Amino acid sequence: MSSLGEKLRTAMERLRTSSLDQTTIKETVKDLQRALIASDVSVSHVLQLSKKIEELAFREPSAGINRKEFVIQQTYELLVELLGGNPKPPQKPDKILLVGIQGSGKTTTAAKLAYYYQKRGQKTGLLCADAFRPAAFEQLSQLAKAHGIAFYGEKNNSNAPEIVQNGLIELEKQGCQTIVVDSAGRSALDADLVAEIKAISGMVKAAYTWLVIGADMGQIAKVQAQSFHESVGVNGIIITRMDGSAKGGGALSACASIESPVYFIGTGEKMQDLESFEATRYLSRIMGYGDLQGLMEKIHSIELNESQAAALTEGNFDLNLFYSQLKATRQMGPLNKVMEMMGLSAKLPPELLASGEEKLKGFGYLIDSMAPAERADPEIMSSSRIDRVAKGSGRKPEEVRELLKQFKNMKKIVKQFSSMDESKMEKEGMQGLLKNMGSLQRKRKKFKLR
Repeated sequence: MSSLGEKLRTAMERLRTSSLDQTTIKETVKDLQRALIASDVSVSHVLQLSKKIEELAFREPSAGINRKEFVIQQTYELLVELLGGNPKPPQKPDKILLVGIQGSGKTTTAAKLAYYYQKRGQKTGLLCADAFRPAAFEQLSQLAKAHGIAFYGEKNNSNAPEIVQNGLIELEKQGCQTIVVDSAGRSALDADLVAEIKAISGMVKAAYTWLVIGADMGQIAKVQAQSFHESVGVNGIIITRMDGSAKGGGALSACASIESPVYFIGTGEKMQDLESFEATRYLSRIMGYGDLQGLMEKIHSIELNESQAAALTEGNFDLNLFYSQLKATRQMGPLNKVMEMMGLSAKLPPELLASGEEKLKGFGYLIDSMAPAERADPEIMSSSRIDRVAKGSGRKPEEVRELLKQFKNMKKIVKQFSSMDESKMEKEGMQGLLKNMGSLQRKRKKFKLR
């Protein structure tokens, strides 16, 4: 769980477990203020949130819901609103123009975006209009080739509008339905960059001009967002490096400053590490309540065979499926990230979350050394069988026992995961927050959670 998530969860748990008096409200508001400001959310947005919470804290709730439930729900929804709400990215965009300063991850994001729409049935194309950075052409062409995406660029042409004009004709000839245009970046938004982007924009006539900014920009992101918006017009934002930065709040509040929705966030280096952004899911995840919807999208974004899919959706699986699951999980990203999406990272042994490539390889060697009956039913693993498997794989008996232990832990978790239906996934975050309120169960039909 991130530092921001821990602080927000502490504040919300104070509301849930304390008597709802003025002291509790003031302390909760202070907790929220400290958490958000430390994460670079602008002070003005934090003060607006604080004022709204204080105004509603003692308001009479609707029939069928008590005041504590009402305040928790409203506070949660105000946080969701502050972080950008739940915008839906366009399903079949014609053209998308990406803008941003150098170092924001724009070129990689262009490839990820094309890959995202390609996986959803669109014939996509990448157009390299960055004639300023020499490596941009090579980087984008290699990414496009590696993932079967149509590409156009002119390596030795410095006239970006001309490249765009030629590229649009060629990519449309190839039947591209969604074309992502990667424009040039600079160390700052100077007059030359503005002029070039305006010329490209006039050529592309894109309905979508999206700004790419890094989550680690902090409150500088607000200045950058406003400058791009005023200069070239921005109607969407993609935030990169949201996997390793605790300062994502600055980027999120920057979006609020120009009233532009965050459509996507980058969460890693792989092509599938681009997620459609929903503040409800994001907030639930960083607070430790899980993002099972996001996990299911991760599962569908990679190539899984039926047995691997079963390992993540059925409660009864053997060591063969366990190893398939570990390999599939590695495709989706680090194990601790996947467990965080399930809201289960706190329930797993630290040694399992810390398992690196070598440990997972070792597990594979051990499983390969087992007899089919042992892989199908690990319960039959006696001391003599453990010694035999260790010797046959060139590993230690302790490693076999660790594998069996981790298998049992994962089996319990997969069983818990498989018991959750779609409605429970959708409500996971708020239900985790309100789980100890007995009255909620009686009022579920009247009390509608997001």
